[in-house]
Amino acid sequence: MKIGKLVASSIIAFLLITVSPSTAFAATLDEITSKQQAKQEEMAKLDSEVSQTLVKVNEKNTELENLNAKIEEKKGNIEQTSTEIDEQEEVVQARVDQAKERLQTIQTSEVNQNVIVSLFESESVSDLFNRAYILATLQTAGNDQLSLAEEEQEKLADLKEKLNEEAIALENQTQAAEEQKADLDKQVAGLQKTMDENQDILNELDSEKRAEETRIAEAKKAEEEAAAEKIKVAQTAAKAEKEKASQAAGQAKAEATKEAAEVKPEAKVEAAPAETKTTETASPKTEAKQPAESAPAASTGKTLVVSATGYSTAEAGLSTHTATGIDLRSTPMVIAVDPRVIPLGSMVEVPGYGVAIAGDTGGAIKGNKIDVHFSSVEQAFAWGRKTVTIKVLN
Repeated sequence: MKIGKLVASSIIAFLLITVSPSTAFAATLDEITSKQQAKQEEMAKLDSEVSQTLVKVNEKNTELENLNAKIEEKKGNIEQTSTEIDEQEEVVQARVDQAKERLQTIQTSEVNQNVIVSLFESESVSDLFNRAYILATLQTAGNDQLSLAEEEQEKLADLKEKLNEEAIALENQTQAAEEQKADLDKQVAGLQKTMDENQDILNELDSEKRAEETRIAEAKKAEEEAAAEKIKVAQTAAKAEKEKASQAAGQAKAEATKEAAEVKPEAKVEAAPAETKTTETASPKTEAKQPAESAPAASTGKTLVVSATGYSTAEAGLSTHTATGIDLRSTPMVIAVDPRVIPLGSMVEVPGYGVAIAGDTGGAIKGNKIDVHFSSVEQAFAWGRKTVTIKVLN
């Protein structure tokens, strides 16, 4: 009976040792997990803000391109109008010179006298009026040509002034748009900085969680080994006690048999020994290593400002094949995109990564977002999340 109680108490002690610390370990892991969830929610909100701001940045870039195109067009119109004004000034000057020559001729010649003689030589009043009308018409025609040339010059000057005013207005709009873009770039930089800081905190929490899980596993293993050792010691002691009791029983039986042989018929006493068995368990530990690969470089193309997040197919639960069927193990240089923004199959240059194929999609990849694939989890963590200007090569 004593032996049974000793073994039972050892098993109970083993259970208490293995269960109680696990509760404390679970509490620590829960705290880390709670911090991770809170930080991930915060990063999700920041990610949404970054996406919205990037949309505004790209819209502002388009607006600036349109304004610059209009300014160039206005400059061309101004140059053309200036040329026309110069030509018209030459015409006006030529007609002014002609008028001056006519006046000088009238003053220095007998034309003026001839005009008067011509009028006096009129045969009748009607003829006089006709001759006067003809002379007035000729004089008026010259004056009209000069007036028309001057009016045309004034119109061109007004047009040039209007074009200059429009060009100044466009330049003011461009300056305002550039200031707005600078503010947006500043917002993106601030949000990106916060995202990077939060990513660093998440990486630290991940490291703490892995370290805590390792510590828990090692502590649990040590406790199990210690408890198993205690049970083994208890079993050894119980076995020794059992053997001692068996020897005492055998000796008593021999003495009783001897006495009974002298006094009464021999009696037999039997005893049934009991055996106990225990098993020991151990939990193996496995470690996984991930290979790392490098990325090539490329040239020029259409540019977009995007938010780029690193990921790896080596992460638990991720597929080794993309939505377009690319095997990421043999072709790791792949990015996930929104096909409405970047067509699938396009070659894209990503600063700090290289030229990759747009060969994957994702439920959370909407608008100006991409996911950059890495062969190892370490590379993906090192990349984190960045705001970069990519080039779509084809």
